[in-house]
Amino acid sequence: MLQDIISDIRKFNRFYTILLGILEKHVLDTGYSLTEARVILEIGFMRVCIANDLVERLKIDRSYMSRIIAKLSKDELLIKESSPLDSRVSLIQLTPKGIALFQQLNEKSDEQIAELLQGVSQTEINEIHASMLLIQNKLDR
Repeated sequence: MLQDIISDIRKFNRFYTILLGILEKHVLDTGYSLTEARVILEIGFMRVCIANDLVERLKIDRSYMSRIIAKLSKDELLIKESSPLDSRVSLIQLTPKGIALFQQLNEKSDEQIAELLQGVSQTEINEIHASMLLIQNKLDR
C-alpha cells in the first residue's frame, strides 16, 4: 500500500516538473538554470539577505551556493556588501539589472500558472488550490 502511494507521488512529481518545464536547461527563457532563478527570486523576495539565509531556505550546499552567488555577481545581477553591524558578514542584494530579471521571472512564473489554468473551471481551480495548500501544510515541518 505505502509503495503504491510513493509510486503515485513520484509519478505526480514527474508530471508536474515536465508540465512546468523545470527540466529545461534554462528557466522561462532567461538563460539561467532553475536553481539560479530560484536564488534570484529568493533574494528579490527578501530584498537583502546573507548567503546562509539562501542555503537554509533553498536547502542548497554552501559551496554550490557560493558558486551561484559568484556567477550572479559576475553577471552584475547582485552585489555583496559588508554589513555595517559585522564586517565579516556580506549582505546580498539585487542590482537594478537583477531587480529587472527578478520582476521578469516573477511575472513569467505568474503567467505560466495562469496559462496552465486556462480552460479549467473555477471550481476545479479552487480544488487544485485547496489540494496544494493541504499538501504544503501537511509536509511543511
